[in-house]
Amino acid sequence: QMAETDKKLKALGIQVGGIDENQGHHAEQYFQNAFEENPVFGGVKYDEMILNLAHKSRAAEIEFDIALLNGNSIALIEAKNRIHPKFVKKFAEERVQKFKQYFLEFKGYKVYLGIAGFSFSKAVLEEAEKYGIGVVRQVGNSIEMSKKKLKVY
Repeated sequence: QMAETDKKLKALGIQVGGIDENQGHHAEQYFQNAFEENPVFGGVKYDEMILNLAHKSRAAEIEFDIALLNGNSIALIEAKNRIHPKFVKKFAEERVQKFKQYFLEFKGYKVYLGIAGFSFSKAVLEEAEKYGIGVVRQVGNSIEMSKKKLKVY
């Protein structure tokens, strides 16, 4: 009976994981569409959008959901259904350093960071402000961006 319970729990875990993954894809698609319609982040207009900007090598693997480009700036935006404070810290302290290490074609660009999501806790908003990360959220049929103290990385 324990083996049967384990089997059911495993199947339930797969289903819940699938739901979570679907919600994440929904958030990515929503914000990709919004930036495609209006490619402005932090008051800066961008000319190009790259979806799922990725680097994969033996040394590292990293991907950014949305990258907005113009002649001298790049905005890296991570879209999630719900963002957690630890993710914000990791984005600002680790992921941006990997970006600079593995995406040398953007050397010399001003790098801005953004988090886009449907739900933000107070702790996430505080972390984003602390690190100078823009917050993008859904408001009705459009998006709203908080750009308090947006930092160049």
